[in-house]
Amino acid sequence: MQMAIQKIIGVMVVVLISVAWLAPAEAQVQGVLLDDDDDSLDEPEVETEQAEAGESTRLGIGVRLRQVFIPESVLEIFVEEAAGGGSHTGFGLELIRQKGNFALILGVEYEKLEAGEGVWIDKGDSIPTDEPDRIEFDDFSWVGVDVNLVWQANLHRMLAFRYGVGLGVGFILGEVLRTDLQCTSSDVGSCQPYEGRLNDRTPEEDIWPVYPIVSMLVGLQIRPVENLAITFEGGLRTVPFIGTSAAYLF
Repeated sequence: MQMAIQKIIGVMVVVLISVAWLAPAEAQVQGVLLDDDDDSLDEPEVETEQAEAGESTRLGIGVRLRQVFIPESVLEIFVEEAAGGGSHTGFGLELIRQKGNFALILGVEYEKLEAGEGVWIDKGDSIPTDEPDRIEFDDFSWVGVDVNLVWQANLHRMLAFRYGVGLGVGFILGEVLRTDLQCTSSDVGSCQPYEGRLNDRTPEEDIWPVYPIVSMLVGLQIRPVENLAITFEGGLRTVPFIGTSAAYLF
């Protein structure tokens, strides 16, 4: 059976990106006054130091927790009928390089990709004329490695709006198990395995070991203290997701 994940063939794209960093202009203060107004001359220097600190390169490490969704309606773009969708919790680690309002994030994430188990019908087929399959999942999941380019717009000293895109690859783990069925009516409840056939729970062979990951995300980042960033975001990582992450920046 050609399942949705067997029909989605992505092209791995490797993009080399160079980022031009803008150095902040240096403030120049001319003259020195030896009176009670000396404190007012320190203000431009303080502002300049803060601007330079904001543009400095910072490295960080973080953890992410996400809930991924596999909608049945999306699966049925590729098959005539699916037994249901799925929703799973994923988790991972992040390495971060940030300069100003731009961050380059390398992520490693694990989550299951299992949808509903039961009768699946291929696109264009109908029962009882055509044979459907009973699909089961045996720890079907992936470990994804992705690179995200993320920009942010500061809304407040402690709050920023974030958006970004990314590419990666997902390495498939586990198996999809298939059993051929025969049906006596158009009701999927009438579909049963063939008697005497030794094809029960046959591992699906057409699944690729590696699939592309395409990411798009939007979210909000909160910085309760200088070096801690907590992000709430949602978007697409080949499948839709919502989640949160926490990072420490050095």
